[in-house]
Amino acid sequence: MHTDEYEISLAREIKHCEQVVRTTKEALATWHQRFGMDYAAASAAVAAGRLQIDGRELAAWREDIEALPVWEQRLVDYREAFSVMRISASRF
Repeated sequence: MHTDEYEISLAREIKHCEQVVRTTKEALATWHQRFGMDYAAASAAVAAGRLQIDGRELAAWREDIEALPVWEQRLVDYREAFSVMRISASRF
């Protein structure tokens, strides 16, 4: 059953996911730029004692890396649901 409320809610979720994906990508770019390397290289450098970085910062970087594909998949799922809803609404 299609209702405007479902469509509004899905559109809101899509917008939220887009915002989270965008800010997470920006954070990852900032991490990379700040340390001049990707997470794997930074983690290895910390382990080897060649890079001093606060453990909380390294954990936050890792969390951003792990979160991005989750949020990207949510965005895909919401867009698909929204598309299906729009198609089913056009049949009536």
